[in-house]
Amino acid sequence: MAYVLGGRKLLYALSHGYGLPSLRTLRRYTAFTRIMPTIGTISISDILHNIEEVVFKPRTSAGKTKLRGVNLMIDETALEQRAVHFRHNNQVGGICWRHAPAVNLLLNTYESALKLSDDIKKGTAHLANELTVVAASCFGEGGTYPILALPSCKGLNADDSQKIYETVTEAWDKSGAADKVGPIWSWSTDGAMPRRIAGYRCFLSQKLSPTSPIYATLASMAGLNLYTGCNQITLDFDYKHIFKRICTLLRSTQGIVLNNGRVINPAMLARYLIRLPQHSPESVQKMLYPHDPQDVPRAIELLEAVVAVGELDYGNMDANTCGDVDALRLLGSVIKAILEPFTNVHMSLTEQITSLSTFAHLSFTLFRVSRTQYMSNQLYGDSQTMVKNAIFCLAKQQVLDPNEPFYIFQVGDDPLERLFGKLRMLGGHNTAMSYAQAIDRLGDASDLQGAFMRNPDLDQSERRLNMSRSEGVDHLSMGSFTGNLIAGSCHLPERMGRRSR
Repeated sequence: MAYVLGGRKLLYALSHGYGLPSLRTLRRYTAFTRIMPTIGTISISDILHNIEEVVFKPRTSAGKTKLRGVNLMIDETALEQRAVHFRHNNQVGGICWRHAPAVNLLLNTYESALKLSDDIKKGTAHLANELTVVAASCFGEGGTYPILALPSCKGLNADDSQKIYETVTEAWDKSGAADKVGPIWSWSTDGAMPRRIAGYRCFLSQKLSPTSPIYATLASMAGLNLYTGCNQITLDFDYKHIFKRICTLLRSTQGIVLNNGRVINPAMLARYLIRLPQHSPESVQKMLYPHDPQDVPRAIELLEAVVAVGELDYGNMDANTCGDVDALRLLGSVIKAILEPFTNVHMSLTEQITSLSTFAHLSFTLFRVSRTQYMSNQLYGDSQTMVKNAIFCLAKQQVLDPNEPFYIFQVGDDPLERLFGKLRMLGGHNTAMSYAQAIDRLGDASDLQGAFMRNPDLDQSERRLNMSRSEGVDHLSMGSFTGNLIAGSCHLPERMGRRSR
């Protein structure tokens, strides 16, 4: 932990000051986790190695044997465009996996190195500018397990994403992870177009079979899409990205048009947000025109403000103001229904599902009336898919073990975003890293996570987050929630049916 968090100099100081083992001793007697890099195209054998090293060994050493539902996540982070040499197989890495088969990556001779350099200059192969990572997380427990690290570029399409989905899913089953860790319940992504298309192909391909253990529960829910992928895997889109995209829509000139014809955009919101006692013209300006539109706390702050505006008492109003307020109240109800299950730590699981059901039905009605003037096809589909996945995963948890808690906030790919934050932290907050450095940092992050899994009392908890601040909702943990979240306490058909009538 001292070496990974503080570097060589801290370990040297502690070694001489307190008698801790030196780095040389550590490397001689301790097995550090090594992520297998992908050189060339995707290989099932590389994924099998990573599952064994990154998933099986740490969970076994930490005594985690209980079967859990598994959420696979895929996302990318920036990578420095640089070719790197891996000594274990004398090959060159850092070349985009999609284009790597067109060149020879094995350095047999000096001429082969020159030939590879020429191929890169000619564009036959591309130096990767992104690191695409697939990681696994388990419902009901912490931990993020990177099992695939691909050097990639912006030129990937839906077929490439589909290959990733299918290869990783096959490797998970082939490794025996479904029996040792748990079955795959969902695949989560941030909503990038190629991955969305591939996700619809892979995970909306067949209707839920009447013989499925969850069929009796889900089939009675009016309007629920029962199409899944193989082994009942469902597609998921990260809820925080959905929050940010709703804010992007609110901040656009076109805004959101509701069924009374009112356009809710920055010009309209600025007139009403100023009525909130905690806001000033400067704070309203920052919410509507932030320096970083991708900032999650700022996005949640805007959404909460819209909800609060809809709940204000306006007293006597003229006809024009009354129309605006009706539209704001309706929009506030929709936003509150999707926001609270992930931010209100006092809600029970039943209340969370009821709220998501409210959003699904209200959003369906508004989209049916206003179509893309309400929101884009992509955002509407992604938000409904997110709600569907949460319901499917809860139903699977009720079959697996109804006495275990189910945490709504564990859907999505946020654990992978946090893993990327650790990679930057391990590099001294330097976002520039080569493919070889990224592989090393993934291994270090896995070692650090394993140490905390074996010694959970050493991990800094987030139980005392100030939930009145928007920053708090970006760092929720299982210990943050206080409501009844036992999976068996929620009767799904009743929760969905109550709002659909």
